[in-house]
Amino acid sequence: MLRTKRLYLRNFRPTDLDTMFDYRNDIRCNLYQRYEDTSKEYLHKFIQDYANSTFLSKEEQHYAIVCSKSSEMIGDISVFYSESDNCFTLGITIAPLFQGQGYAYEILNELVKKIQNDYPSIDIVALIEKDNSKSISLFKKLNFVEECYAESIQSYVFTIYGKAD
Repeated sequence: MLRTKRLYLRNFRPTDLDTMFDYRNDIRCNLYQRYEDTSKEYLHKFIQDYANSTFLSKEEQHYAIVCSKSSEMIGDISVFYSESDNCFTLGITIAPLFQGQGYAYEILNELVKKIQNDYPSIDIVALIEKDNSKSISLFKKLNFVEECYAESIQSYVFTIYGKAD
């Protein structure tokens, strides 16, 4: 699917439930997230619903981010395709224990390269809450351009433009 030096993406497994529950219910992770629900019941269904996502298909996808050395799940990543906007929107959560070690940059950098290679004309977007300075810095480092602050969704819109056809 997608590999870096230290990480790889894989489909969710039922055994991911406790790890996901722990970090999604940690204030350091969910402060800027807009999770629908973080109960075990909801996350169990979420894991089931996305256990067979097809990588970079034009459907909603979610994947576990896994440390290559330990095979431990350290977070998750989402990829949403919008046909009307011709873009992929990315989202990421890294468990607090693994934050600040460059993991988000590492996996997102490879994901952006893969999208640009496979879908060169499609834009890549990130929506970031205005007080989330760490994510703003991360996406700027990934060469996303700050487009605007969209009051309607209370987020900054950051974009990497696809190549014109």
